[in-house]
Amino acid sequence: MLPLRANHAIGTAIGWAVHKLPNRNSRIIQRNLELCFPQLDNAERQALTKRNLLETGKNITELGPFWHWNKQQIESLRVNEVGRALFDDAKAQGKGVIIASPHFGAWELAGLLLSLEAPIHFLYRPNRKSHLDQPVIASRERFGGKCYPITSRGLAGMVRALKKGEAIAILPDQEPAAEHGVFAPLYGVPAYTMTFMANLAQRTKAPVIFTAVERLPKGLGYRVHYFKPDDDLYNDNEVLAAAALNRCVEKCIDIAPSQYMWNYKRFKKAPEGVAARY
Repeated sequence: MLPLRANHAIGTAIGWAVHKLPNRNSRIIQRNLELCFPQLDNAERQALTKRNLLETGKNITELGPFWHWNKQQIESLRVNEVGRALFDDAKAQGKGVIIASPHFGAWELAGLLLSLEAPIHFLYRPNRKSHLDQPVIASRERFGGKCYPITSRGLAGMVRALKKGEAIAILPDQEPAAEHGVFAPLYGVPAYTMTFMANLAQRTKAPVIFTAVERLPKGLGYRVHYFKPDDDLYNDNEVLAAAALNRCVEKCIDIAPSQYMWNYKRFKKAPEGVAARY
């Protein structure tokens, strides 16, 4: 019910309160920062952890507008697009477009904005508590999108959408299920990385466009970055393709490192012979 500036102010306050208390999120964030940015000293990691929790608070409260605002309200958000022509050119090829949007900034907004223009299809991992999926599914589908679970039927639905020349959206930085990924470096750390997206691009010949939705300070809106991956993402070698995927994720994170979802155990699965990272 609040304007974005007030919404983000409340989110900031929540993040500040969490930062002041010992908690699991802070510990995971600091561990991920130790792994990915070993050049930072302890004070720098602590400062980045605090900024990350403030952004996490905003990420939580802004789900209210993203899930419930109507089309006119969403269109009223101040959004600046950088590299939008890359998406338009990819769509013009008629092969569909695979939108890869990591857990960076306001990732829910990327597909939502594009769904205002044309049908878009989302892949999601079902929650163990299925009732928790309903608000997410309803929000993503309210402007004409379609959500598919990560099942064989869901994947077939995504392929059909691409064949119709439509866009699909995937979160490329989720740790995949066993035997559906390979280890590839993310900031030099071996991360179990999905092979599905690269395989889908190779199978359908659909171009991949990465998006990163940067949250601007003081509720001033958002900046959507579009960019193309390097050619190795389409390589038949799954390890090279996964490494290219992770380089794109790094490129998104580098826009504003405090806005990545560092409280996710991205390195939970470790290569054989490597000690547990958490």
